Amino acid sequence: MVFKKGLLLIVLLYTVLLRAQDKEEILLRIDDEKVYSSEFIRVFQKNKDIVVDYEKKNFDDYFNLFVDFKIKLKQAYELKLDTISSYQKELAKYREILVTPYLQDSSATEFLIKEAYDRTVTEVDASHILIRVAADAIPKDTLIAYNRIMEARDKILNGQSFEQVAKQYSEDPSVQNNGGSLGYFSAFSMVYPFENAAFNTKIGGVSKPFRTQFGFHIVKANNRRTSLGEVQVAHIMVKKDPNDSTYAETKIFDIYNKLKQGDDFAQIAKEHSDDTSSSIKGGVLPKFGAGRMMPPFDEIAFGLSNEGDFSDPFKTDYGWHILKLLKKIPVGSFEEQYSQLEDKIEKGSRSKYVKKALAEKLENNYEISENRNLLNSFYGPNVQEMKSDEVLLKIDNDAFTVNDFYKYSLTKRNQNIGEIYEEYKVEKIINYYKGNLEFTNKEFAEIYREYKDGLLLFELLQKYIWEKSEKDTLGLKKYYNNNKNNYVWKERAELTIASCTSLDKAKLVKQYLENGESLEEIKGIVNEGATIHVLFSSGVLERESNKLPVNYEMEVGVSEIYNEEKHQYTIIRLDKLIPPTNKELNETRGEVVNDYQNFLEEKWVQSLREKYKIKINKGAYNKLKVKYGEE
Repeated sequence: MVFKKGLLLIVLLYTVLLRAQDKEEILLRIDDEKVYSSEFIRVFQKNKDIVVDYEKKNFDDYFNLFVDFKIKLKQAYELKLDTISSYQKELAKYREILVTPYLQDSSATEFLIKEAYDRTVTEVDASHILIRVAADAIPKDTLIAYNRIMEARDKILNGQSFEQVAKQYSEDPSVQNNGGSLGYFSAFSMVYPFENAAFNTKIGGVSKPFRTQFGFHIVKANNRRTSLGEVQVAHIMVKKDPNDSTYAETKIFDIYNKLKQGDDFAQIAKEHSDDTSSSIKGGVLPKFGAGRMMPPFDEIAFGLSNEGDFSDPFKTDYGWHILKLLKKIPVGSFEEQYSQLEDKIEKGSRSKYVKKALAEKLENNYEISENRNLLNSFYGPNVQEMKSDEVLLKIDNDAFTVNDFYKYSLTKRNQNIGEIYEEYKVEKIINYYKGNLEFTNKEFAEIYREYKDGLLLFELLQKYIWEKSEKDTLGLKKYYNNNKNNYVWKERAELTIASCTSLDKAKLVKQYLENGESLEEIKGIVNEGATIHVLFSSGVLERESNKLPVNYEMEVGVSEIYNEEKHQYTIIRLDKLIPPTNKELNETRGEVVNDYQNFLEEKWVQSLREKYKIKINKGAYNKLKVKYGEE
């Protein structure tokens, strides 16, 4: 029998791996299953800093966690959870991610990094028209979409305005508001074919139709400019109140007037912003580039000139906002940006261009045969006639028929057969390489196994722990009743926070609060028309809430005046103290569910340890403990 060289290589490598494993020291057995010291060492070294330091676990604790992990996996395989279609689909997705670093070609990567940097230091302002068509659309629908985008392009070339044609033809939902305009953007803001079309089209020109996963596009390049880099801002947001159409606008302008009077932006954001994720940090948001935020958010952010400037109030679909410029971050040098760009290329759509270069190198490793005569017979308009079981391409023992190529070609309708075939061939070579990678690359095999086991454990926990804890309402309630003293509100208070712009106004507000005046009456007296001197926020807060002054002690009545920030004076009126009480189940359900899950898991693991016979090789264990126990 004659073996193909690729298949023979796989068999030989797999045999070598098995023999190497047989020579390793057995650490333990779970029934008849062997677990080797090398697996424990690899997992321990990878996770020790997370588990040992964070959970304060010693070597013995970690070893027991490892054993628990292995017996859980054993049960998962016995239950055949690895055969469930949802698991297999999810694993396939993870595998695609894991394979990515192995699909690199250095010269192709270098070209793409340089191209991406050039498109980072320069931004393009573009407009587009989209005609939607699914990637797997039948040829008839694909042709209809292509003809429609060509019709739109012809009208523009014949003198109609791009905006007018976009509103008539484009199937982008935002077109009626923006006329197809996308504003300025740089590398990685759009899918790669779209980015290419925008940057490769002359200013004022309209691209030829091109296809992405969304459908057919044409792009008009409106302008180019040197990149603005990135910007970091702080943010105050007041959400819209569905029951009061003027509430958000009124409050944001009150805040705006206080800012103009010199009040501290961070303190106001902390006390009054409804964006809970940023308010705790004084409203500070992560940095971002042009085109990354919803309009008009980024336009206003980049429009601020000097650090410390804040915007006028503006409205979005979420409510009303004010932005403060913290810093502008110019684009770094090529050397500074290199690693980040490389990472984006490896993880993004550009990776397929690197794969093409890789496929050309891999061809030398496999026995590849092609029926070029058969392929040449399909040049011209005869793509729909490509239906037969004749072999068109063979990679080692994997054969691909004309029918298979025909199905692939349906998604590449507007390329000639030669171009389609070359892409098809690259895809098949790469897929063959990827499909056998765990047999030819030990590093990948280990990483893939970790993900495979981790995902399987997820399926197991979902079945035995998480779903049960969600559905077992009686068990959850019983657990809560047996442990309710673990779920306690700290001392709380019903109170009102008054924020004032000056000490004189704070003294005045304090006096009126002590006299029992209503908040509306105080605002009417203290504020002077558009000049806002006091803002109020009322609610229930726990002791030591970050919305309260640092040294504030909860006492019924009106507090002293606190001055923690420049031009920011705070008075607290505490109306009612609420002593520490047990939380009701509906008030702390998430925490109880989490604890109940841990309780169920502990019982379940104990049952597994009773079910399986676990035999530890004391000699191997002691060697590991001596070597790693003190790390």
